[in-house]
Amino acid sequence: MLSHGVKIDFVSCEMKWYDGDVKKVVPFACTRTGQPDDQRAKVRLVRRARMQTQTCRNVAVAVAAPEGAVGVFMPRPRTKANLLLAPTLTTVRGGKIVVPVLNLIGATTKLPSREVIGTWAPTSDDMTVMELDGELTNAKVKRWLDEKFGEAKPLSNEGELRMGHMGAEDKELFLQLLRQYPTLLEPRTGCPPATTLPVEHEIHTGNEPPIKVRPRRYAQSEHGVIDGEVKGMLKDGVIEKGDGAWGFPVVLVKKKDGSVRFCIDYRMLNAITKRDVYPLPRIDDTLDNLHGAKRYTSLDLHAGYWQVPVALKDRDKTAFVTRQGLFRFMRMPFGLANAPGTFQRMMDAVLRGLTWQTCLVYLDDVIVFSRGGVGQHVVELAMVLERLSNTGLSLKAKKCSFATERLEYLGHELDEKGVRPMASLVESVVNFPVPKDAAAIKSFVHMAGYYRRFVPNFAEKAAPLTRLLRKGVEWSWEAPQQEAFECLKRVLTGGHCWPTPTFRSRSRW
Repeated sequence: MLSHGVKIDFVSCEMKWYDGDVKKVVPFACTRTGQPDDQRAKVRLVRRARMQTQTCRNVAVAVAAPEGAVGVFMPRPRTKANLLLAPTLTTVRGGKIVVPVLNLIGATTKLPSREVIGTWAPTSDDMTVMELDGELTNAKVKRWLDEKFGEAKPLSNEGELRMGHMGAEDKELFLQLLRQYPTLLEPRTGCPPATTLPVEHEIHTGNEPPIKVRPRRYAQSEHGVIDGEVKGMLKDGVIEKGDGAWGFPVVLVKKKDGSVRFCIDYRMLNAITKRDVYPLPRIDDTLDNLHGAKRYTSLDLHAGYWQVPVALKDRDKTAFVTRQGLFRFMRMPFGLANAPGTFQRMMDAVLRGLTWQTCLVYLDDVIVFSRGGVGQHVVELAMVLERLSNTGLSLKAKKCSFATERLEYLGHELDEKGVRPMASLVESVVNFPVPKDAAAIKSFVHMAGYYRRFVPNFAEKAAPLTRLLRKGVEWSWEAPQQEAFECLKRVLTGGHCWPTPTFRSRSRW
């Protein structure tokens, strides 16, 4: 070893020497005494790895451990939130182990060779492996939470969290998990910071010239609302002062509670924007996937759109005009044609591998569902919260509900027995007045049609109404129309519960 200039590095557990111009590195295992915690070894990449965007691949890494040793790989925290490395139970083969790496979103990323990506520790006799298919008792889950997180301070808003009906032991177990994520659940003022993911919203308008729309007139009280909204968004870093050639008017829309929503009229911008056809999940597929679920957690993101930056080259296109001047958005505003696609693509990337199995995502609504007990629900919710936390997203805790046995989702009520129309929305159909023109019929049929799965032969029952919507047909409200109108109301108020499919046979239901 002396003649070859071999250097022994006991810190990295490696022997290093040069064979001509080629550097040789051989990991070795140190024989140690003491507890298993003292036997941790650094894990390094064997060679440079290139990760394409939105891909998952297994990467070989070097570990100083005996051949055939079984141990647990734990990744170290990374500055790049788009890269996720999975904690893995693995066996050493030829001084190497295999670790799954996921590149969520953004550009192709390179992992340099010899980079330390985590630690590896051998398993011991007192270690137990928890499987989601097995029986997850409260004792098992509590031990897992203690080992993974340790003790945490109670949340300041624990008393305000909406929790499902459960025993004291189950509730304490659930709170033990939620306390590990104060950055997600603690109430905050203003807008949360932008996500750490390398995602931006782009607006492709081709060679179209800039558009400037004349600002509208507002009442003095409305000017006060606009000035207040602008001041708040400037403070939170959502907007900044602009000096470009684009400009769109502000629109104030009244909410049901009487308050006012601040909006921008982007209709002319959307008309020249190249469409992003990234799909949103089908509502019927979403409802079908919840078959047999016993516990639901509904997570609502806090200012989700405003956590997505707008590409610097496209910020001028988001500009709006007030009496205080011209401003442009630094974060993605509501009302842009492709904003839903951008947000859904990001959320699908964040929760890739969990969607349709553990959770469902529809824009800023995340549903975590479990077909087991509270223990299983805690473990599955932990996986979702960990993903959201690692990417810098934030939740609005007062709008979330945890471990409930019944869920209101996308206009429907769900439980273990099945799905039914939401009572409050059915009431609006029932109270709909007798139509006086074709526009009213179109509105009624559209409202009732949202729940057509609960109305057998919906098209046949609604035929007398839809006949009046055909081109060239004169308006004539007769007995068949009145009967169809009342029939649809009667069926929807029957309180029918539509069973979710079991997918155990060729039959749909």
